[in-house]
Amino acid sequence: MNSSNETSYSVVNMVKTSVYLTDFTVTAACCHAIVSTVQQELELKREPRYILLGQHLIYASIYFALGTLTNGFRLFSINSPRILCWILFTVQVTFAQCIMLTLTLMSLNACLAICWPLRYKPLVDSVKNKITAIMWILAVQNPLWSIIYQSLNVSLANIIEKDNSCPSPMNGVASRFIGIAFVLLCFILIVLCYCLIYREGKRAGHFVTSNVQARKTILIHGVQLSFFIIPVLITIGLGKKHTLTTLSLINTVIFSVAQCLSPVVYGLRCKELRNRLRKTKFCCCTFKHGRRNDRAFQQDVNLAAAPVSDAYSSQVCNP
Repeated sequence: MNSSNETSYSVVNMVKTSVYLTDFTVTAACCHAIVSTVQQELELKREPRYILLGQHLIYASIYFALGTLTNGFRLFSINSPRILCWILFTVQVTFAQCIMLTLTLMSLNACLAICWPLRYKPLVDSVKNKITAIMWILAVQNPLWSIIYQSLNVSLANIIEKDNSCPSPMNGVASRFIGIAFVLLCFILIVLCYCLIYREGKRAGHFVTSNVQARKTILIHGVQLSFFIIPVLITIGLGKKHTLTTLSLINTVIFSVAQCLSPVVYGLRCKELRNRLRKTKFCCCTFKHGRRNDRAFQQDVNLAAAPVSDAYSSQVCNP
């Protein structure tokens, strides 16, 4: 690697470390506030959507913490055993897939609640204790088999050898294709759920205020998901190509910003959660404009007692 490439490599690692550290700080703060509020409120604690939101934010916080650590190793050229970096990357990718799965589950939860309200509660009650275990089993498959495959193809001395580049075991063609297929499958499920939600809202009435607001929310979620998923696909597709430094940095920044907006998009835009957070010490600039937007989010009623149009607005603001 010549001096020009070394400088470019250092800049990439410095930017990525700074971005991941900033994202970790923001996401962890929002995660602490939202999870603490949900745990203190029995009404919110019973809602699967808030449980999934809490899991999503916890996974994102851990993902950014591990990203800060691995990129920090590269930035400061820390000589660490190669197996340590492999384990860190394996855990990080596992949490990244958990993030994707929780987004998918939040969409499925909203779709079931809105399109099949009478079957929603019995179905959720029957699977809620199993869904986390299933999610982890799915998330760990690709990273685990990648590190096993990588370990079988090198000697023990190579595995424990110190390497200041902190390599990833996930750069193989097979693991990248599996990663792309995983992300695309989750994306297709999310799009299908939102299409069903939109169809149900349209069937319930074109001119109902709650449905108009819910369609606006679907658009916001779609834009946020696009900025979240497209950079992931590009990053997986690029693999280990140091020549595309600018594209790599743009991808990292877009992905990080989209992930930082998750607490707002999926949590703070809901009046029910926002009102509970106002009673805590947690302060967010969103609250300054809360009164202006409160009229748009007045449909926070019990799903079992509400008509479909009301449930539509309440659920889709925070799937």
